[in-house]
Amino acid sequence: TAPYFLVTFDKMKDAMKNKKSGAMILDLSNPRTVDEKVATIPGIKLMNIDQIAEMIDKNMKKRKDKVSTVENIISEEVPVIEATMKRLDAEPLVKDVFTNANSMRIKELQKALQMLGETDEKRIKIIDELTKAVVESIVSTPMNNLRRASEQGSPELLEIASKLFNYKKKE
Repeated sequence: TAPYFLVTFDKMKDAMKNKKSGAMILDLSNPRTVDEKVATIPGIKLMNIDQIAEMIDKNMKKRKDKVSTVENIISEEVPVIEATMKRLDAEPLVKDVFTNANSMRIKELQKALQMLGETDEKRIKIIDELTKAVVESIVSTPMNNLRRASEQGSPELLEIASKLFNYKKKE
């Protein structure tokens, strides 16, 4: 370390006369070896080790703030994902119940249409839509309750519903 500046204002001013672009000077020495007045020369950006450390600290703080934000988002979303995953446990049973109910609906609809001797396509469509709506109305509420219970981690209810609907889990 020298007791004087190695890079002086006058030396840099002369050097910049012939230069067409700017310059960045990093003074990493302690004590400083670049005269701080050099920073006043147009086209020169002077940074010392303290300024660099300050910039690093600011950038680290920004990154830590972003990490904190991401951690908050994750902590909010994890329970949602966990609930969704638990809900998936109920879906095979729910699908099976809807499928069986629809099969019964179609079978009984065909019997009723035969007994009525109904051949008018418009009327058949109305009756078909009516039976779909009735089955949907009857089955939806218990199945939605089953999904909610599954989301909240109640496998007992899922087990009971499986027995009630004679559902055999497919492996």
